[in-house]
Parts: sequence; structure tokens; C-alpha cells
Amino acid sequence: MPVRTSKASLTTTEVAVLGVLTWGPMSGYDVKKTVDSTVGYVWGPAKSQIYVVLPRLVEDGLATSRTVAQSQRPDKTVYRITAAGRAALKAWIEETPPPPDPDRNPLLLKIFFGDVSSPDVLADQVRERRREAERLREALEGFDAEADPADLYSALTRAWGHAYADAVIRWARKAERQLRAASRQGRAAEM
Repeated sequence: MPVRTSKASLTTTEVAVLGVLTWGPMSGYDVKKTVDSTVGYVWGPAKSQIYVVLPRLVEDGLATSRTVAQSQRPDKTVYRITAAGRAALKAWIEETPPPPDPDRNPLLLKIFFGDVSSPDVLADQVRERRREAERLREALEGFDAEADPADLYSALTRAWGHAYADAVIRWARKAERQLRAASRQGRAAEM
């Protein structure tokens, strides 16, 4: 059975699922629930992606699976990371990460060409982005309240999430004010 161990051959979703499986055996449902309550603010795959990835990890020798009979519900499949899966995760972690992709932001592209539209339309879109960042900040505050204070790695990712959310909120508030002012100036000039 071939075992993939290099970063180039593992997807980010596969790596993240392997990482979650280091916390113990889980069903696909448990993986999704764990992602949503922990690492989901930096990586959040669709439930369907998780259910596609798990059997592939088993096929590649990076995880094992077993069926657990349940009396009140359909049987479930429980997955566990293998030594090869841990090695693949470790190899991925130890490689230099690619740079983030800040040059692919549809909202900023819209704003850049905003003179084709209305400042009010763009202000509404910026407001929505701010609200998303505020929801992220609230979620992170909830994670902070439940987190193990000794978990340095989780704390570092949450700190990045807080800094990101705060930066987006600050930028969005300023952009909203400027766009609303531009809209008022445009209406005044039309009169």
C-alpha cells in the first residue's frame, strides 16, 4: 500500500484532518464538530470534503478505520491516525509554508474598480466583511474561554485570529466612513 509522506502530495484538507485525528479516534461527524470548535477559524472544510478525505487517508495508509455498531443509529466509521500519518503530518509541518495569498481578495478588487459602481453598494459590502470579522472575534473569545492555557500552539493561532479580525474591523470602519462620505458628496454634487 503506497504511503504519501511529502507535503507536495498531501492537500491542506488531508493535513488538517490528520492533525485533528492526533487528538484521538473520531468519526467523520466528530472530525467536523472538532474542526468547528477548534481550528475552524483558520481552516474550515465543508463536511462533504471531510467525508471524501477520510477514506482516502485510509487507502493511503495514513489512517485506519473500523465500523462501530450502534443500537439506536446506523453504524458509524471511526478513524485513527497511523504512524505513517503522523510522519506525513510532521513532514508537512516541518517544511517552510508557502506565503499567504493576499493578492486574491475579491472585495478589494471590487473597491479598486469602485468608481464603476456606487459607494453605498461598496460600503454595504465592507460592512458585511466587518460583521464577519466581528463574528470571528466573538468565536475566538469563546475559544479563549474554553482553551487550555498551557496549549501554546492553539494560543498562537487564536492570537493571529484576533489580530486579523481586529485589523479587518479597523480597516472596514474607516472604509465605511469614507465610502459613505463619498456617497454624500456625490449626491450633493448632483443637486
